[in-house]
Amino acid sequence: MTKLLENKSINKVNLFTGLFSGFLLLIFILIIFYNSYLQYQYDIKQIETDYIISQKKFVEQETKRVLQYIKYRYEHNNDLSKEDLQKEIVEVIEETRNVADGTGYVFIYTFDGINIADPILKKNAGKNLINFTDKNGKRVIYELIQASKEKNGGFVKYVWNKPTTNTLSPKISYAISFEPWQWMIGSGVYLDNVELKLNQKKQEYFSRVGYYIIQIIVIITILYTLGILIYRYLMIIIQHDIQQIKNASENLTLIDKNEVAFKEFKVVACHLNDMTTSLTDLNKNLEQKVKIRTKELQDAKEYAMNLVENQDRFIKDAIHEINTPLGIIIANVDLFIMKYGKNRYLSKIEAGSKIIHNIYNDLEYMIKKDRIEYKPKKINFSSFLMERCDFFDEIAQGNGLCFEISIEQNIMIYFNETHLQRLIDNSISNAIKYSLPDKKIKIVLHKRDNNVELIISNYSKTIKNPEKLFGRYYRENDVRGGFGIGLNIIKEICDKNDVDVEVKSKQQLTTFRYNFKIL
Repeated sequence: MTKLLENKSINKVNLFTGLFSGFLLLIFILIIFYNSYLQYQYDIKQIETDYIISQKKFVEQETKRVLQYIKYRYEHNNDLSKEDLQKEIVEVIEETRNVADGTGYVFIYTFDGINIADPILKKNAGKNLINFTDKNGKRVIYELIQASKEKNGGFVKYVWNKPTTNTLSPKISYAISFEPWQWMIGSGVYLDNVELKLNQKKQEYFSRVGYYIIQIIVIITILYTLGILIYRYLMIIIQHDIQQIKNASENLTLIDKNEVAFKEFKVVACHLNDMTTSLTDLNKNLEQKVKIRTKELQDAKEYAMNLVENQDRFIKDAIHEINTPLGIIIANVDLFIMKYGKNRYLSKIEAGSKIIHNIYNDLEYMIKKDRIEYKPKKINFSSFLMERCDFFDEIAQGNGLCFEISIEQNIMIYFNETHLQRLIDNSISNAIKYSLPDKKIKIVLHKRDNNVELIISNYSKTIKNPEKLFGRYYRENDVRGGFGIGLNIIKEICDKNDVDVEVKSKQQLTTFRYNFKIL
């Protein structure tokens, strides 16, 4: 990236813009496909869930309908013996619930596992199948009997032979008991039909992805073609304007501004014409020209001072306007964490917003410090320091660091809250910024003699000039960036509040030590 921006030119700017636009387009396409994939996964899961729920409801209704029939015959029997009544009920069930595809038929077993009725496998009548297992080792009949003894019956999943295909298929059955006769009554359905629905959904998904790909290719082709045509047209105009400026500068001729296409180049042409005229006049009357030029320089100075003043006003307004959206970001991050919990992407957003918030507080303090009187008050230093450590904990973790905290409780000082926050925040922020990877930052607060001592230590490169650290805009390491005003703010606050500050840096251990007057 650095090499790309060296020797800046319009062609390089266009190339950079194209690469960046392509990257954004790629991200957008990936998001579309990812969202489509998530929807596909959700639909697949939902189809499977809905199918199983509907089948469970079906077999439960069928089984309970048979149970109601058995109860009715049992309660209204007047002349048949128990054996005859049971035989008649079994015959009716086998004739009326014999479904050809093996779905929804009713089977009956005693609590001992003896087969009473099975319209599909009539050969099992009278057999004890209590220990029968499917291919996965599940004792099917035993588990069905146990499920039937529950208050409202229960479901059991297992593998069973499907009559229509003569293959083992997943099956789910509902069983409920008829206590007077110690019967387990059940009915089940096979679940392999759901695979057909899932395959259909897969085909729809792949068709939709193919449609998206075709649309994207067409759109990219159109945009790329338009971009090339517009780029070539603009480059022809730009090269024409540049050539006119180049010829005028070489031959000291005036440029016809009407022949320059771009407004920015017209401004350049206007200044170049002024310069050419000035040089011509200067050759005619050097002394007069010097006077005129001096006045122009004075005007330029005033103009520059106005620009600086406007820039200062803009910075003040910008700082004020940053506060609201920054507050919204931090508040919504906190709400999101409260509702959904933390994740590493959100943690990085939270850490970044806190860094911006700290910079904002520094800039706001720099602007207001000469206009506002910061009055001291009684502060619980221990609680205040702990709150600031919690604030920076996310930032530290994002940088692979952690805090080692030792805070003596209920230490009270008489200090301004804003001053104390700027001192602590900039000290901790500085420690995080310059710490070596995977190291601890030690924060200690305790009483010592008649003072309160705050110590912040971190492992970093040894500071060569600790006496220069508190100079405004001074940075020991330019690679890490920053404005260089944080430590200067600390120094000003310490001087105003009679706080002694000491910095030591030896063998990669840097320690900032502050001594406050005890309350």
